[in-house]
Amino acid sequence: MFCSKCGNELKTDAVFCNKCGARVEASNSEPEMSLAESITFVETLKAKYSALEKLEHEVSDNEAIIARPVVQTAGQFSFFRFFWKYLIYAVVAFFGMDLITLASYKNITAVYIFFALMFILPIGILIFGSIKAANQREAENRYILINNDKAIQQRKELEAKTSSLKLKLTDMRRELEPLELSVPTDLRKTSSMNQILTLLKTKKASSLNEAYRILKK
Repeated sequence: MFCSKCGNELKTDAVFCNKCGARVEASNSEPEMSLAESITFVETLKAKYSALEKLEHEVSDNEAIIARPVVQTAGQFSFFRFFWKYLIYAVVAFFGMDLITLASYKNITAVYIFFALMFILPIGILIFGSIKAANQREAENRYILINNDKAIQQRKELEAKTSSLKLKLTDMRRELEPLELSVPTDLRKTSSMNQILTLLKTKKASSLNEAYRILKK
């Protein structure tokens, strides 16, 4: 027999564990099983521990993600971010028309036309740029808000999924309790079950208790 609390090997008539002091439950005694029954029992435990450990890893990974802050774009774009290039276009147009006006000094009509364009063209560029920049800013900021809302929604869905997985994990552990009463605490895992199966199938151990003793040496 082994203590269900600390895994210490117990004497047959032990009432309390001589290592941790836990009371020895009557159900802690390993029922007599044939070799085939022992193998089937360990295979069942192995499958359950494998599913349990997989679920524990998934919950752990999800909790690590939840612990991190939600990734969101820090701020929204300003109007000037999209408008500055139109200011440059307007300045270039102003001085370009100024140069053309000076070059056309011999033609009075052309001078008047280019002089008028020297103001009209930059103003037109600024008006067009203002509308274009405002639309671009609105579109980009809307995209940011949508992505931020999406990140928050994904986090909520992950939290809900993790809560559901934790409940499933609790149920799985509860189902395992009656099966693992006789299994030492430090052997309650898939890797140990694999080792026990190897010992039983190769007949290096003739019973579960013998396999436990071999692994705990």
